[in-house]
Parts: sequence; structure tokens; C-alpha cells
Amino acid sequence: MDTLEEFEKVKPRKPLIFFLIPLAMLAGVALVLVSLYERERPQVSIVSDLARIGVHATAEIHLGDRRSGLQSVEVLISQGKSEKRLFEKTYPRQGLLRRYGPRKASERFGINLLPLKFRDGKAVLEIRVRDYSFCNWMAGNLTRVRYEVMLDTRPPLVSRDGGSRYIIPGGSGAVAFSANEPLRSYGVEINDTFFPGIPLTRQGRGGYGVIFAVPHDTKEITLARIVAVDLAGNRGEMPLSLVLRHSRVKTDRIEIPDSFLDRKLPEFRSYYPELQEIEDRIAAFVEINNRIRKENGARIRELTSRVTPEIMWKGRFLRLPRSSRRASFAEHRTYFYRGRKIDAQVHLGMDLASVSHARVPAANDGVVVFTGYLGIYGNTVIVDHGAGVYSLYAHLSQIEVREGQKVARGDLLALTGATGMAGGDHLHFSVLVHGVFVNPLEWWDENWLNLNISGYLR
Repeated sequence: MDTLEEFEKVKPRKPLIFFLIPLAMLAGVALVLVSLYERERPQVSIVSDLARIGVHATAEIHLGDRRSGLQSVEVLISQGKSEKRLFEKTYPRQGLLRRYGPRKASERFGINLLPLKFRDGKAVLEIRVRDYSFCNWMAGNLTRVRYEVMLDTRPPLVSRDGGSRYIIPGGSGAVAFSANEPLRSYGVEINDTFFPGIPLTRQGRGGYGVIFAVPHDTKEITLARIVAVDLAGNRGEMPLSLVLRHSRVKTDRIEIPDSFLDRKLPEFRSYYPELQEIEDRIAAFVEINNRIRKENGARIRELTSRVTPEIMWKGRFLRLPRSSRRASFAEHRTYFYRGRKIDAQVHLGMDLASVSHARVPAANDGVVVFTGYLGIYGNTVIVDHGAGVYSLYAHLSQIEVREGQKVARGDLLALTGATGMAGGDHLHFSVLVHGVFVNPLEWWDENWLNLNISGYLR
């Protein structure tokens, strides 16, 4: 029989769970503390080029923090003992435990040096970013990034070296100029259109050149100036004295016969299926001559607004050999059907007729940028001649070149035809300057080209 002493030695054991619960609670607290007191600093990167800062600039920065999230950002600029704040932002809390602020942020802010009263020269741009970590007495991790920048508030000085004085509606011109410092962008502004320029060599003298144009419907020139922007973003300007000389407006009356509609509407309906829903033949013609014409014009502007910074052409531009002119540039056309006016448009090119399926030569050296069907223009080829100058060949029956192909003056491009809005076999030839249709007569004239374009740029 067990004694009382032995009975007292046998005691019931406590369940293991009573030991595991406190340990789990301690581990959870430790995990939360580790998360809250993390020491990973935020990341900062500057997207904008701020090596040189002008009077006005725009900066973009990207921020990130993978752990506790972003708390605030501050951007300062200092020179000597003077320090100014350019931008600051605090991000609201987004959670209670794991993540307090956003993990990523992109900020854009403007810089205006005028009220800062800093002098031109070196300065320091500093970005300070904090996160929501509890470390550093709950102040969070701090990233400080410093960039040495150059302040430059003086606009470039522009000197005009030569350029066109007189211009007609639908005409072209050029100007050459120099600047006292390297430029980031430059060109000529006429009324509400900007014409970008190209760098010039001019037998080692350097400088910049711009070929510009005046649209055919221009009534007056209210603004003409050279615009030059330096590496810091400062803008310099110089007025251009352009005299607009008006010429007589040419008109033409075009009767649309049923035979023309019989031939052309099936062609257009095959390329534009939505026209099949327009049963009225005249309404379909007007739709082609208006909406589709506008769409074609927008596509042409898109193709011919790109500037190759090189003058590829040499000498005057060629016209279709042994051809006669059938329609002129900027000719105002009125369309009639059975004596009734149905539409009015402006013809933006030269119509040249020769023998059927005549060989079409490249007007000058360049690169083919478009081949294909282009609405009212039918089968079309567009050639880039550099410096914003393009030539367009339309209504072709057969195309002999491909996009991206280099061509020399006189090379075979295509054969004439009657595709698109053409009543008979001929070539529609256009010249464009930065997407603006101009008068080809000027570009066919060697003397005019030397006096108004090449003489200033070469």
C-alpha cells in the first residue's frame, strides 16, 4: 500500500498548450516589432535631366519603399548658405500594422528660379524621403540624395545670318542663324505654326537652319520669329521680317458626270466599306471629297511632319518629263452635278499629264517613306528629302519602290495612272514643307531655290 508521502510526489502534469500560447504571443509581438522597426530606406530616382536648370523647369521624381511605405518627400535647393524648399508632400496612412504608406509614388513639380534670387552657377538639389518605420524614435528611415546642378537663367543670344524676306501664300522660305551657346531645340514660328530646324555645317561655320512655309490660305502674317531654347530651357527669340505678297486666286469648275461616278464609287467602296451604306451617289461622292479627303490630309501631315536633320536634295526638283500642266496649285475647285453645285475644295498640287502609264521619276534625292493606296490620292508614293521637305506622287497605276528605299534624282518611282479621285491618267505632284503643302513651281526653279533656300543653308 502506497504511503502518503509517495502519493504526494505524484502530481498531475500541465498541458503543453499552456507553454505554447505565451511563446506564440511573444513571437507575434516580435514579428510585429521587427516589421514596424524595419531599417530599409526609401528609394529615390530623378527622371528629368536637371544638370542645368533655367528660369523655369519641370522635374519628375520616382519614389519607392517596399516595407513600411512612403511617409513624406521634400525637395530643397541650396547655394552657399541659402536654402529654399521647392516641393514637399506628406502621404496619408493606409494601414495600421504592416504598411502605413504607399509603396510607390511619382511626383512632378515646377521650378521657378526668379523668386529664389540665386545667382547663376553651381547649386545643390537635395531630395529627402521618409518612410513610416518606427525606427529612429518613430521618425522613420530617411534617404537623402544630393545632386550638383548648374543654374543658368540667361536666354541664348540669336544672330540672324541670312534668310528669305518675301513669301507668298503657299510659298516656302528659309533662314540661317547662330547662337552663343548650344541649343536644345530651335526653329521658326509663323502665326500659330512652329517649323523645327536642323544643324548646319556651311563649310565648317556651323549654326542652324530652318525651312518654313506659309499655308495657301494665309491672309496675313501676324507673328514671325526665330525661337531658340538652350540646354537649361531658357528661350531666346528674334523677330523675322517677312513680307507676304498675295497672288491671284485661281478657280476651276468641274462637272461630275455619271460615268465618273460609275467608275469611281466601286473603287472607293472597296477600300472604305462604310460607303456601301450611302445609297445616294452624290452623297457618297461628297463624303469621299470631304471626310475621306480630310482623313487623307491628316495622314499626309503625320508622314511629312517628321524632320530628318540632313539636306539630301541637290539642285532643283524634277517635274514629270514631257508633260503638260492640267491643274495648278491652290486652285479653288467648285464641283457640279447636272448643273447643281455639290461641293468645293482646294487642289493642293500640280496635275501633270503625259502619255498613259508614263514613267514617274524621283524629283530629287531622298528616302521613300510611304507607298500604298491613300484615298482620293489613289496609289501614292511619298519621298523624304530631308530638313522637313517632302514630295508626293499620286494617282499612280504601278509603284516600283518600297518604303525605306533610298532614291536618287531621276530614279523610277512609279507609272502614272488614274487611281483615286482622278478622271484620267495623270500625275498629281505635291511638295510639302513640315506637313504644309507648298507651290511646286518654286522647287522646280533652280534660280529661286538658290536665292531663297539653298543659298542660306549650304
